[in-house]
Amino acid sequence: MRGPLFAAMAVMGLGTMVAVGASVLSTTAAPPADQAPPAAPAAAPADQAPPTAPAAAPAPNEDDDPLPAQIPNLSDAGLPVVRLTLGGEPFDLELAATDDAIAKGLSGRDRVRRHRGMLFVMPYSREQGFWMIDCLVPIDIAFVSDQGIVTAVHTMKTEPQQRADESRGAYEVRLPRYPSGAKARYAIELAAGEFARLSIVKGSEIKVDWPSVNTLARATRVAGSKR
Repeated sequence: MRGPLFAAMAVMGLGTMVAVGASVLSTTAAPPADQAPPAAPAAAPADQAPPTAPAAAPAPNEDDDPLPAQIPNLSDAGLPVVRLTLGGEPFDLELAATDDAIAKGLSGRDRVRRHRGMLFVMPYSREQGFWMIDCLVPIDIAFVSDQGIVTAVHTMKTEPQQRADESRGAYEVRLPRYPSGAKARYAIELAAGEFARLSIVKGSEIKVDWPSVNTLARATRVAGSKR
């Protein structure tokens, strides 16, 4: 039986501030020649040379900003945030555990910041399939078994969006599916190319406190059912 199909994309914004300086030109007349100060020496001694101005710092990469010291309780989308270590690096991942959150995924967003993403926790293990419905940027996905073993890794590409003359059904039919390849309980989505950079491939072990993740996911589902 084919598993449910879910969307996936993630984004958060980052602003840029530019400082502008101004110089002032003096219009005061020069003093008479007989009152002019003595001329400075042609060159100062080496041990008195003014320090060299430091090189300008490189412009920060807006997709590679550091994680905050305090893990946010909720993302901008209102989802819980969990901090996991993947490939030796920390990531803040939005937790999708309710049916609505899993079905929506991160579709509709237009950027994925490094060290951010989404962690899907399914109610039980089964063969899964994701698609790029209403997704605006490419993204990596890794399916993970109950035991924390990666069952498949894909870089999901963006697809042409639904056309004005295209039915929703026709749009969905033409989207490629990305399968888990085996029973999986979890899916992790990161910026495109991240799993290759982290050397995470099929068969890799994701060492996470999965029981704690499951506990949080259950609490999230319970809270969602009471709304």
